[in-house]
Amino acid sequence: MMDETRLTFYVNPKGEISTLPADESMHLFEITANEAEIERLRSLFRDLHEHNKKEGKHLFSSRVHFNEEYADIDRKEDNEIMFEIYRQIFILGTDKTKAEVEEMGVLPKLNELR
Repeated sequence: MMDETRLTFYVNPKGEISTLPADESMHLFEITANEAEIERLRSLFRDLHEHNKKEGKHLFSSRVHFNEEYADIDRKEDNEIMFEIYRQIFILGTDKTKAEVEEMGVLPKLNELR
């Protein structure tokens, strides 16, 4: 059985998740989550990084790089992952984090692009 203990974590824009608010110069989202929820969030960030790496490899492929249809699919994939990351941060976030995500307006914008 998974540990249901909820701990406080801090998520930065790079996708780093830690139990200490390490970098004061970077904006951090404070969340409370159990082991499974943190693993899910880490997995989403891995997916985003992998997607961006794959995207970078296509930079020199004119067949893919200049293909608008491919670019639309690529943006849609990116937006799907970003939406899910922000949705998870919102769900797991403290009241302050929820307010910050709402203020940013990213969920409705990303949702429209899905």
